Amino acid sequence: MDKKTIYQNSTNAVMFIVSISILVYFCISKNNLLTLMEIIPHLNYFWLAIALFSMMLSLFFDSMVLNILISDMTHKIYKKSSSFKLTMVGQFFTSITPFGVGGQPMQIVHLAKQKIQVGSAISILVIKFLVYQSSMVLYSLLAIIFKFGMFSLKIPGFIPLSIIGFLSQCFTVFLFILFYVNKKFTNKIISGVCFLLSKIKIIKNPDSINQKIQKQLDLFIKSNNYMQRNKVLTIKLYMLTFLQLTALFCIPFFIFKAFHYKGFPCIDMIATQAFVTMISSYTPLPGAAGTTEGSFIVLFKEFFNQDIVSIAMILYRFITYYLNIIISFIVIKTTCKNENIICCNKIN
Repeated sequence: MDKKTIYQNSTNAVMFIVSISILVYFCISKNNLLTLMEIIPHLNYFWLAIALFSMMLSLFFDSMVLNILISDMTHKIYKKSSSFKLTMVGQFFTSITPFGVGGQPMQIVHLAKQKIQVGSAISILVIKFLVYQSSMVLYSLLAIIFKFGMFSLKIPGFIPLSIIGFLSQCFTVFLFILFYVNKKFTNKIISGVCFLLSKIKIIKNPDSINQKIQKQLDLFIKSNNYMQRNKVLTIKLYMLTFLQLTALFCIPFFIFKAFHYKGFPCIDMIATQAFVTMISSYTPLPGAAGTTEGSFIVLFKEFFNQDIVSIAMILYRFITYYLNIIISFIVIKTTCKNENIICCNKIN
């Protein structure tokens, strides 16, 4: 193992430990974990089970997006169970690496082991990323249009945080669109940014990094053209991704009901979770640790009592993040280790 790999692994490990430490802090603070243990026997287990089911449903929709894409682009039947395993590979490495950058590369490695060409694997994941990112932008935009006023006057600093979060969601999609419309202009921008970053010692080898970015953007154009030729496929992907996000954003509402709260502010809480995701999207720590916990407490105190909101946050993070890591780790260790060829017969 070379020094660069050791450094990267050490950095990832340290940042993941920091992420866990943040949750530990919230658990210890005001005896929140002890209070949660005392409350658990009194929770409504029906709604708690629905929250867990909603998390699994979100993963299922994610795996269906992969299943449809892989089957279509390889012209082979790809097993749904294999799609779920691939999803869990992505979930695990996304959860434990800064900015979630480890998920897609490991999925590419996993697909390569299944005898799927690396170029096809990259195209599949580029399309999936584009669909997910643009869906998230649309979801965030709808939340801003219809529910921005719900928090803007009540929470100090909400406006700049939400704007920064939304712009960070939009940036990648905007870059792709700009590159698609005017490739030469975008190349000049990328080259200029790489040059400036090298001058202030943030990056090394700006030419190499610039070439890698150009290659990824070229791949985007190829993937975007593929989607334009397959409009029915594109509609399916966006519908499944919308359902995936909705299932994920519904979890705070189900936790809300598990605490025996009356009322059904489901739409408001979905929008609130969209804001939490939007605000935490630019956090470098694995799982957007720190920002996710803090923004959840600040925004969801509009629904939960002051003494309950931190406990609800711990429960939410366990279901959507830590339990996800545990399940995906078990899936990887028990089913993916010796897996080779998963694709079956060609579609007639």
